[in-house]
Amino acid sequence: MQYLLTLLFFSLVLGQQVPEENGVLILNDQNFEYVLKKYEFVLVDFYAHWCGHCHHLAPVFASAARQVRNQNVQFAKINCPQYEHLCRRFQVNGFPTLKLFGDGQLLIEYQGDRTEKAIVDWMRKKTNKGSVEAKSLDQLKKISESPILVMVFFGEQKESYEFMQYFQFSQKNKHIQAMHTFNQNYANEMRAQVPSIVIYKPYDERKAAITDNFEISYIEQFIKKHSYPVLMNFDIQTAKRIFKGNQPTLFLLQNSLTNQAEKQLRLALSKIKDQILICIANTDNKYGLRLMQYFGIQNDYLPQIVAFNPISETFNLLSEITKDGIINFTQSFLGLPQNQQKQDL
Repeated sequence: MQYLLTLLFFSLVLGQQVPEENGVLILNDQNFEYVLKKYEFVLVDFYAHWCGHCHHLAPVFASAARQVRNQNVQFAKINCPQYEHLCRRFQVNGFPTLKLFGDGQLLIEYQGDRTEKAIVDWMRKKTNKGSVEAKSLDQLKKISESPILVMVFFGEQKESYEFMQYFQFSQKNKHIQAMHTFNQNYANEMRAQVPSIVIYKPYDERKAAITDNFEISYIEQFIKKHSYPVLMNFDIQTAKRIFKGNQPTLFLLQNSLTNQAEKQLRLALSKIKDQILICIANTDNKYGLRLMQYFGIQNDYLPQIVAFNPISETFNLLSEITKDGIINFTQSFLGLPQNQQKQDL
């Protein structure tokens, strides 16, 4: 009789749908253990409904969940005042508290910044074991529409040199979501060459592919090239990339009254995009204003094109902005003969 009651209980739990809100599973005392054991990794938000910090974290947590969760990784939350015994069991002393579980066991408490990017990066490092094999065509289609850069390997066999290089790269770069398939029909449906590594991204031409060079160093270089849009907006993230990097950058400094030069820059993009980073800085916001002050440019002299070398910290200015003028100015700054372009990656 005891066995039948236990079996009935588990069949009810296993048969029920776990409720969710904005992509986050809602835990209670009946589904808590089931969820932790069903998924390989679960990040649990232990919160209190009356907690102001919890309300502030909730949309951030949900947005991070939409980026990270998959068939093996889930985000969940539990209201501690309602289920005090569960929160006491895991020594939750303040709200909100985030704890990562793996295979049903508590692994570690999250101690990082409570920002979407910080949570996403931390979860990818903790849960990503490298590229995972696609289980369906729908799974491939879904990842190809990701709001962040992802990569997919299309190949013939697991033992191939191309896949081995790709998989090693995916293990060393766990912040990049990676998938692979050896199904020729999937490759055909996704219009992918075999073998190839296809980069899907939410900007520019949406995807790019490696088809002939699978060296890890080349994959790294290729990913780096496609990690940002060809035409970037200047903000804190692009500032870090430019000023902490070693790649020359072409800035267009403008404000809302002088944005007619942007059309000329866009016309020149195809000729210079493989030679230099390109960035638009709007001086109406604080980041663009600081950049204008850094180069010693006054508002009356906008719009202005600035070619900048972060290694030598040298820069040149171009005031008369035309398509051909931008192309020649860029090539002159880089020491290239006019109209000569570097070979595409």
